[in-house]
Amino acid sequence: MVADIDTETQQKNDYELIELDTYTKTGLKKVPIDFFDNEYLGVLKPSALSLCVDIRGFSSFLSTNDEETVFKLITLFTSNLLSCINQVGYGCSYYKLLGDGALIIWDEATEESIKEAINVFITYRDFVNEEIFCNYKNNLGFGGALVLDRVYKYEISAEASQLKYRDYVGYGINLACRLEGLANNRLILNHELVEHAKLEYETDESPEIKTALSLLKGLKDSDREKIYLLKG
Repeated sequence: MVADIDTETQQKNDYELIELDTYTKTGLKKVPIDFFDNEYLGVLKPSALSLCVDIRGFSSFLSTNDEETVFKLITLFTSNLLSCINQVGYGCSYYKLLGDGALIIWDEATEESIKEAINVFITYRDFVNEEIFCNYKNNLGFGGALVLDRVYKYEISAEASQLKYRDYVGYGINLACRLEGLANNRLILNHELVEHAKLEYETDESPEIKTALSLLKGLKDSDREKIYLLKG
């Protein structure tokens, strides 16, 4: 019995001594895992970038294809999306998968982070249309919305397990997720971002868009007038 206890104790000690390299730690701090403490407590980021992306037409795809086909698509889509984020959007502060899409956040809207966010969208849109979606009969597309607005970082814990979970909330996230639903192979921007970054854009003020915007919950009146679409 003593030998067994000693072995178990040694294994526990060996586990506790594992050290992650700097590159791995930097990457892990961008996802909601549980071993970084007191970094997300009540932090306001007044000019953060929130990018929300997903597969357009995925609900219809789910209802008309078998499990194997759906699983194959979502596996290809999400694994390659994570690869794209880690390579093209490495400077992001946080990201989280959302089923058939993702939320990616940069804490500060700098020239570099705006360029990076746009590159994530364009790079992955072109990739999925050329390499993945073309293999399916369904009318699939890739939409996204990138907005500049405030977000809050916070950390919570589950008392029973004492695990930590970090996340973001804020109007910028709500706006990006709402507007993204109107996008189809285009990137929708908000007024604050196009003014801040002097981006080239087109506007859509059609009655159909205004009606769609009026039905979205939680938007400011100023965000219901039109949508801004990145050129290109």
